[in-house]
Amino acid sequence: MVRLLWILLLVGIVYLLAKRAFSSGKRKAVGPEDAGEEMVQDPVCGCYLPKSQALSLSSQGERIYFCSEGCFQKYKSSHVLPKS
Repeated sequence: MVRLLWILLLVGIVYLLAKRAFSSGKRKAVGPEDAGEEMVQDPVCGCYLPKSQALSLSSQGERIYFCSEGCFQKYKSSHVLPKS
């Protein structure tokens, strides 16, 4: 019985060491910044997001990007936007 416990313990240790050795070689997840997609900053909350996922507004010839409809509405309510 004791011999069986020692064998199970050794098998467990070998398994954990092998798992650690192989997991350290895993590649990290590739995000938009790694793929070369431009990141833009929301002027309201300051967060960064991929340009393709952002809401945008053109104001005075400049493109402004937002992370959400809420930030877009906050910006619109606090800024006088020219009529287009």
